Amino acid sequence: MRMRLRKHLGLLALLPFLLWSCGDGPTARGGMTVLASGYWIPDGIAVIGEDEFLFADRGGALSHYAGGAVTEVRGLPPSRTSGIYGGLLDVSLHPSFPDSRLVYIAYNDASFDLAVARFELRDDRAESLSVIYESDEFSIGSRIEWEDPSHFFLSFGVGGNPYPDPGPQDLSADVGKIHRLTADGQIPRDNPILPGASKPSTIWSYGHRNPQGLFYDASERTLYATEHGPLGGDELNIVVAGGNYGWPLFSYGLNYNGTRVSDMSEGAARAVSILPAKYWGPDDRVAPSGLLFVQGSQFASWNGAFLFGALLPQHLLRYDPATSETEIVLRNVGRVRDIAQLPSGKLLIAVDAGSPKPSDRGRIIELSPSR
Repeated sequence: MRMRLRKHLGLLALLPFLLWSCGDGPTARGGMTVLASGYWIPDGIAVIGEDEFLFADRGGALSHYAGGAVTEVRGLPPSRTSGIYGGLLDVSLHPSFPDSRLVYIAYNDASFDLAVARFELRDDRAESLSVIYESDEFSIGSRIEWEDPSHFFLSFGVGGNPYPDPGPQDLSADVGKIHRLTADGQIPRDNPILPGASKPSTIWSYGHRNPQGLFYDASERTLYATEHGPLGGDELNIVVAGGNYGWPLFSYGLNYNGTRVSDMSEGAARAVSILPAKYWGPDDRVAPSGLLFVQGSQFASWNGAFLFGALLPQHLLRYDPATSETEIVLRNVGRVRDIAQLPSGKLLIAVDAGSPKPSDRGRIIELSPSR
């Protein structure tokens, strides 16, 4: 995409959510097709082709959808959850996948620690599997996003319930960071040298809370991330090497008991950290998950903007960086965890079980325009 988000001077005032009403969106009958159902928290989608994709469920299963049939990929390492957190968090294809068959997964392992494994997908089995990254800390949410065939970004979420955890500012801790690794899990030599260090680490940026959406714009060489605040304070960030994104020094959200996260002013925060390109305050709690910049899709009115799930209100949202407007494009569709685009320009969304109705199962839905 040929665009850059502008840093908002003093940050733009929050704009109310708008009900989407354009004519090319899906309708309940004609434009939304459930391709796979019966899952718990399908948390990541990796598109292989028009009628083929992988999707990860937090319960630990990786599923392969091909031509209407779903099979489970065998041979994965065990993962572990705590409540709705943890487990198998994301799946991503190496850019060379058509030839190499390489797949990457991010998961909390049997010890509750974040790990990344890669393997070759052969006949629905994980072959030649190796764990290429291991932390000794737990991640609430993680995403894998490729910069190029040699490097990928890995987000590492931390919470803060009810008060902030200082880990995101601790450069010896993995949590609350976005990491950049080589394709085999090593530290890239051109990673930033952070304050107090003498050489690079895996850390690309820090001071994040819970980034559950990553998108890399290869044309502009820019990484974008959405992250959860506490009670409000959800953010869209432009992520730069060595950047400090402020958590828990400052937040536009509140602690869960209604108190301020800190006494730092916005001006003081701007002097020591990078403020978000866009934020949603306590009155517009979003809990963003997944992130896709839509271009060349079948949804003309959605192109040129970001789509992401809003877990708390259970909508699919569109954010237009040109206007700073946030709008609901699918209302009450459920807790959307991830969004992906098919080669045809149709879209896929992954939706939690129990949303929007308690009886609903976790599912993958294909979106196409109504005719």
